[in-house]
Amino acid sequence: MKQVVAAFLAGVFIATPAQTAVAPSDPVSALKSRIAAGKGVTFIDATSYVELSGKTKVLSRRGTLQFGKSGIAASDVSVKVSDQDVVRTVLADERVITIGKVSYTRGGLFAEVLPKGKRWVRSGKPRPVGVSGMLSQPVNAAEPQTLKALISAGERSGRTYAGTITFRQLWKISPWARVSLLGKQDDERIRYTLTLGSDNLPRQLVTTYLAQGHWLGRVTEGDEVSNKTDCKGWGGRYTITPPPAGQVHSVKK
Repeated sequence: MKQVVAAFLAGVFIATPAQTAVAPSDPVSALKSRIAAGKGVTFIDATSYVELSGKTKVLSRRGTLQFGKSGIAASDVSVKVSDQDVVRTVLADERVITIGKVSYTRGGLFAEVLPKGKRWVRSGKPRPVGVSGMLSQPVNAAEPQTLKALISAGERSGRTYAGTITFRQLWKISPWARVSLLGKQDDERIRYTLTLGSDNLPRQLVTTYLAQGHWLGRVTEGDEVSNKTDCKGWGGRYTITPPPAGQVHSVKK
């Protein structure tokens, strides 16, 4: 477009065949090209518990990530918990809005203790994944460093990369993982399958790991946790705002 305008202003207009913008061949470069203030991506994911008798969906999330100049600057994540007793006794449906270093949580474990007229809890300690984050997708392919690790360690087949990364490795490189996971992490492996779109941006990420040590309640040896995340709307404009001030109850860090 700049070339067309320049040619027009110079009094010379040369008709040329229309060209389609080519996406960067490197997925990390493609991701970085979409990271700009006000732009972002939306996602949906589901977490399932896998045992010998089959797979049971335990919770799902839907969210928006808004980028700043260098990475994720804000997020809006809603969580729906299934009726499985093992989860329901600890978690509840919640929505978490995080802007910078401040998180606002509605529902979840805080719903019963809020003062009258208040619907949200404000915390100066950011936890964009909410309480449910410890049981949901710990890997965020919208982070350049995380995507780089997945691409580097994965075996490529077309637009799909399959490999493993340890919880410890993930903890070191990923801010998302550090607010999702509890405590120091071990060398337990996370198996993953990452699929890119034609624009070389993440479209789907499936992760699986042993439930032992990464789940609440009693688990049977060999049981696993499986997470599937689908992304869309890369580079779209999104605006995440805090909830109405009159509905917010502030707590100390």
